[in-house]
Amino acid sequence: MGRAILRILYLGVLVMLVSTGCGAAERDESLSFEAPEPLPAVGAVAEKQVEVAASASGDLGDLPERMIVYTADLAMVVADTDAAQHQIEVVVEEAGGYIASVESYTVSEGVRRTELSLRVPAEAFNSTMNALRKMALEVTRESVSTEDVTEEYVDLTARLRALEAKAARLEELMERAEDTEAVLEVYRELSATQVEIEQTKGRMQYLERQSAMATIHVQLTPDELARPLEVAGWRPQGTVKHAIESLIKAFQFLIDALIWLIIWVLPVAVFLGLLIFLFVKLLRLLFGRRKRRQKDVVAEGQPDNEEQNS
Repeated sequence: MGRAILRILYLGVLVMLVSTGCGAAERDESLSFEAPEPLPAVGAVAEKQVEVAASASGDLGDLPERMIVYTADLAMVVADTDAAQHQIEVVVEEAGGYIASVESYTVSEGVRRTELSLRVPAEAFNSTMNALRKMALEVTRESVSTEDVTEEYVDLTARLRALEAKAARLEELMERAEDTEAVLEVYRELSATQVEIEQTKGRMQYLERQSAMATIHVQLTPDELARPLEVAGWRPQGTVKHAIESLIKAFQFLIDALIWLIIWVLPVAVFLGLLIFLFVKLLRLLFGRRKRRQKDVVAEGQPDNEEQNS
């Protein structure tokens, strides 16, 4: 009975330690994290505790001054899309970036567009844009957008430090706990905190990558002079192509007809011819027997008639 009461008292002390941030009543040592207001239970540790820990987590002066995400969209008319693509590859490589994707498609006869997605260092964004403009015979569309993510990154950094302080405190409490139920409760809260830590780190890494490398979408369209020569809309190569296609279709029809004739029509015709032959032969056999009988009857009746006449 006394041992059960002691366990209940000890569990209550652990809950107070997690919710208020104070040290255990029966120990003299204190912890570095203190919440300004008591929380009801281990599972109720939330944003207010994180904010308090962030304010006590130290200076954030090691963060970059500004984190800007650059995104640009550039549509250009060029003399030769393949040559322009090669020049872009050289410019991007010299800038220390890379080509994330390339897509090429034909919009009409002899006109092929190419779309590229470029990733270049943020400090080389302006110089790369200038180099791309110089390649174009004409820039038909250009748009540049920026997004300042510095504030979000600072908030994430503060949150991460608070979560790490919270995780360290929970680990210390779990080491001190002797009651199984209390250990499990602290462990669940510690696991949830570690998940939040990993999510916060992932978002921070994403912002770092996005701000470190600018994204430029480029669309290349060949100039009108690069199209094939046409006279009043007449293209001999198109006529030849259609003639060859028609010839192939004609041969295809004849070959298909021959295949059907050999595989389907001929066997069916042979089978039907055999049935007709047998039927005709059967009819001849029946009518032949009847005629022979009639002849026999006639032959037998002729002597009687001769006797009567005599």
